[in-house]
Amino acid sequence: MSYDYDDDDAQNESPKALRDLVKKLQRDLEKVSTERDQFASKAKEADRAAVFTKLNVPPKIQRWMKDVEGTEEAVKQWVAENGEDFNFQLGSAQTDSVKAPEGEQPTSVEAPVTAVPSVLTPEDIATLERLQGLLNESTGQTVLSDQASTSVASVESKLGPDASFEETVAALREQGIDIESTR
Repeated sequence: MSYDYDDDDAQNESPKALRDLVKKLQRDLEKVSTERDQFASKAKEADRAAVFTKLNVPPKIQRWMKDVEGTEEAVKQWVAENGEDFNFQLGSAQTDSVKAPEGEQPTSVEAPVTAVPSVLTPEDIATLERLQGLLNESTGQTVLSDQASTSVASVESKLGPDASFEETVAALREQGIDIESTR
């Protein structure tokens, strides 16, 4: 370490220059302290969110736990003290505000994913899959040609393969496909 003193620095170290330097350093310190506090706050929120996720604490309860320290023990203690107010216990499957009456078995509040009936018919699903395939593959077919294929298949299934030409043309016209007869 060198304790050499530069003569140029001595000229800038007047009392006013030192006061200005102190003010500048105090502003820099305040800025750094504010940033540090913001990062610390974000880190605490991330820790708290990780604990909530690990313990399966529902969002409707999390909003009441803003002042709780972000440790697993603190969250467990808060739930032990206040969870009954929200009809929530850690590790319980019943997280909704509905509690089963005494003596009855609690029913699951969440429905299994496979139990949701589809509002789409099998034809709708097939059409959707074809359209998605057309969009993904870009084979040159258009939605109109796909609609025509669907209409032809529908007419064929309705009339059968032995239908006359006139019956087929009439059925396709009902489907919105106009064919000029050259016979």
